[in-house]
Amino acid sequence: MKVGSIVIEPLRAQQRLSKNQRRKIAGELLEKVGLRTIDLDKYPHEFSGGQRQRIGIARALCVRPDLIVADEPVSALDVSIQAQVINLMEDLKDEFNLSYIFISHDISVIEHVCDRIAVMYMGVIVEIASTEDFYMEQRHPYSKALLTAVPQPDPHTRSKPFSMEGDVPNPIDPPPGCAFHPRCQYAMDRCQAERPTLVEIAQDHYVACLLNDGQGI
Repeated sequence: MKVGSIVIEPLRAQQRLSKNQRRKIAGELLEKVGLRTIDLDKYPHEFSGGQRQRIGIARALCVRPDLIVADEPVSALDVSIQAQVINLMEDLKDEFNLSYIFISHDISVIEHVCDRIAVMYMGVIVEIASTEDFYMEQRHPYSKALLTAVPQPDPHTRSKPFSMEGDVPNPIDPPPGCAFHPRCQYAMDRCQAERPTLVEIAQDHYVACLLNDGQGI
């Protein structure tokens, strides 16, 4: 498929527009994401990875959504291109009054993009907080492990290692109780039997952890 067909495909399913109307919308959206109208007649292989990601963003915008789910949108891009795409997404968020659910394993990208963070382990949310609160203090052991695993660019900065042993359990046959307990250095006997639920331990800060009855680590 050519870029024009890719961008307007959602419009075919949701709106009754003429071919010229659809093409006009596609051209405007390509310009919004930093490409040109003449690119509508090209094929994806003629573009770089960052440009192809811009085409995907244009396609997502064509039905004027209120919410976009972005699953690892910059993971396959070079760092410099990542920054360009992230800045573009932030500009479009303001212009189109969008909300994003931004899924990523890259904690540094999450910190830059998100207002709130939800940490998941084996498909279950274990901590939710504002970005500011989360980086100030992580209250779940897995969250702490994620943060300490981030490389520090300053060779003089020494982060305290946080032990997390073993492998991720089989999601088809998860361990009883807290799914993280086989890898947690703070695990107690009750962690093997009780499955924790999200509890608000500070204003708008939720944690699913039995340690100290949610009072922190």
